[in-house]
This record gives sequence, C-alpha cells and structure tokens, in this order.
Amino acid sequence: MRTLVIHTAFIGDLILLTPLLDELRADPNTEWLGLLTTPACRDLFKDDPRLDEVILYDKKGRDRGLGGLSRMIRQLRNLQPDRVISPHRSLRSALLAWFSGAWERVGFSSATGSLCYTELKQDNRALHEVDRNLALIGRASPAEPRMPTLHRDPAEEATARALLDGLELVMPVALAPASVWATKRWLPSYFGELSEAILDRSPADVVLLGGPGDVDLCNHIASHVHGCHKSRIHMLAGKLGLRESYQLLRLCSLAVVNDSAPLHLAQAAGIPTFAVFGSTVPEFGFGPRGERDHVLQVRLDCVPCGRHGHRECPLGTLACMSDLKPSMVLEKVLAELEISRRPEGGLD
Repeated sequence: MRTLVIHTAFIGDLILLTPLLDELRADPNTEWLGLLTTPACRDLFKDDPRLDEVILYDKKGRDRGLGGLSRMIRQLRNLQPDRVISPHRSLRSALLAWFSGAWERVGFSSATGSLCYTELKQDNRALHEVDRNLALIGRASPAEPRMPTLHRDPAEEATARALLDGLELVMPVALAPASVWATKRWLPSYFGELSEAILDRSPADVVLLGGPGDVDLCNHIASHVHGCHKSRIHMLAGKLGLRESYQLLRLCSLAVVNDSAPLHLAQAAGIPTFAVFGSTVPEFGFGPRGERDHVLQVRLDCVPCGRHGHRECPLGTLACMSDLKPSMVLEKVLAELEISRRPEGGLD
C-alpha cells in the first residue's frame, strides 16, 4: 500500500506526528510512505529513513491560493497513493486528500471538510496529541507514553558534540524562551533571573536557543547575567537549525521551554523538560510526558483563554505568566541537576 500522510501545521505538531510515522513504517503493508508538509518543517525529516518522499506544500508562498492548490493536487495524483491519512483538521488538507485519488482517506470527525474522508476517527481531546494521531490507524494508547522521535544523523551528532566541547560547557541547561504567541512566552526578565540563579547555585552552564528572529530576545535575557557568570551563558540563537538544535538538546542536562516547538524537540531529545504554560493547559494534549518532566503553571480563573495562544493577553494583565516567579522554577531545576550529577541518574 502506498500511504501519504498530510500535515501542514506548526513544527511542534510535526514532531508529535513521528510516532505515527514509526507505526506506519513498521507496517509490512506499507510499500511506500510519503509526507506532505511545509517548507518550515523540511529539515525535521532530512534523510529520515522512515520516509520514501517528503512533498513540500508552500501554502503561504508559491503554492498560495487556488492555483497552488491545483498544482499540488496534480502532484499528489501523480504519486498515486492508495491511502491518505490526515491528522491536520483543515479544509485545505481535506480537499488535498479528496482529490489525491486515494481510495482510502482517513481523518478526524472534527475536521473541517470531514465529508472528504472515507473513514472518520473520533477526535478524543482527552488524549495526548501523539495518541490522537495513533488513533487514526487504530492504535490504542499504550501503557507507556509514546515519545516523539527524530532521525539521529551521526555527522550532526558529532557537530553538536564538537560545539559543546569547544565551548567547554559543563552540564549545559538549555533555555528556549521564544514562542509565536505572546501569551505562551514566559517573561524575558524571568528567564534572565533564572539563568543568573542557575549559574550562581550550580556548576551548570546555560545555552540560549532559538531561531534567527529570537536573537534580540535571547540577547536581552543574557544581559541579566552579570559578573563572573557572564562567561557561562552562551548565545546560540540564530546559529543552529532545527536538527542542530535537536542534536545539541540531546547533550544537555535539561531544557526550560515554553509551550512551543522547543518543548517537543526536547521531548524527542529525551531530556528532562520543564515546560512553562501560560494561557494554555497541558490537558489540551501538548504537554511533556516523561517521568522527569515538569509542567510549570499558575492556574487562574481565566486559564485557559483558548486552545491556542494570543498576540496579547485578553485581560491586559498576562498574570498567567507574571505570577509564575523564577523562584518557583529554580528549586525544581536545581533538584534535577543534582540527579543528573549522580552516576546512576546521568543521561547518556
């Protein structure tokens, strides 16, 4: 069977898709496995042995509008898929599935354009997104939480290790302070205070991760660190791609992240993840799942204020973030660092 998976959402959503790709690749009936996604997610699946082909749909660029949709439909029909599976709930994804020519089309009952699918699965919002995706192919939620996985390239691993060795980092703690949504971003000054306290009370160094657009934010955070500690905070925002960031995270002691793509990168990297939640809640299905992970959140009457973040706080207070003080995070981070220092608790 030739199987095509359609998912053109955010980077974090595609990372959470990977357990479904693992299952499909392991299925002896899968002759060919393709993934339709966006250019922003291309690097996640570079040389990924699970996939026979990655098809890029630049829905906000050259493939925008009806002309781009028509060109993509022709490309999909040429691939001759037997089955299309779409975890994405948009009308555009449903139309792509409908016109692909696949005789079996699987999607969620909650999807806009659900009539385009031949088989509908319940969108159980009580499940983690990983398990919701697995339900599309009838996989029950396992006793042990399934974690996202990314392809581990030996050359990229060597590059990340050489970078850390060159900086002479000790027990690096990764901080990823950015998010597309303002109501998902912990205050920069709090990230700065946390950095200063980690450096003051532990031997760990701090690395700041993010994309090219996050350089100013990370520089602002680094400016909160003073004196002898300044040489132990390292600005790597804008210097690493997605896969390089993933490889570097694998070598870190832990990560402190917002409810955003770095959370899921850290989960794929298999390190303790300290996830800051503001206007959203982990019950939506996007929280960390590991035994040594932590959800950091102050629950208020106004939380959650939507399934996604906002450009600004609807109440104008951003209390969900400002009420989560660095001191409430620090002790948990220090306790995890102490576990990591023990031989039996160390990470590989």
